[in-house]
Amino acid sequence: MKKEEILQASRNENQNKDIFELEIISKGQRIGGIIALFVTFALIFVESVIIDSGVNYRYCFIIISAGAALWIYKAVKLKRMHEILLAVFFGILAIFAGIMAVLSFIG
Repeated sequence: MKKEEILQASRNENQNKDIFELEIISKGQRIGGIIALFVTFALIFVESVIIDSGVNYRYCFIIISAGAALWIYKAVKLKRMHEILLAVFFGILAIFAGIMAVLSFIG
């Protein structure tokens, strides 16, 4: 391949997107997800331990559904057994947390 052909193939593959920028966006999303996780766990801790109001399944539903979405996406894309098992596991947990969250609204 000539230099121009390699450059054109690279442009077509990356759709003229800067790889460095894509890395920064990806890392920023991971950091944002981790911070959201810690904030949610802090709220769960404050409500269940300090205020003693029991487990708030709405917070659990948020975190578990995010995990379920991640594992389902990975399972669909990678089709590896451990991703599929974790997708099923987190999917079941998300359904359970969703049911419990709805029941907590009802009373």
